[in-house]
Amino acid sequence: MTFTTGAPLLMELGLVESITPDGLRYISRRRDWPFGPDKKHQYGHLGNAKTMDTEVFLEYFRTGPPRGGRGRPPRRS
Repeated sequence: MTFTTGAPLLMELGLVESITPDGLRYISRRRDWPFGPDKKHQYGHLGNAKTMDTEVFLEYFRTGPPRGGRGRPPRRS
């Protein structure tokens, strides 16, 4: 999973309303982000892209507070 492939997958699975790869990169700066050199889960590398374990990535969005769609107001019924 990369930031580029992760964004559309999160929307497809309904885990976020909208998000871009840059939005994911922004979220990855949070303290609770599970990937990084000082974290439990390390990034892999494929060319110039950082890769992440898909299940860990998805679990982060399944269990955490709502993320994505920053700046968009919630839909009204």
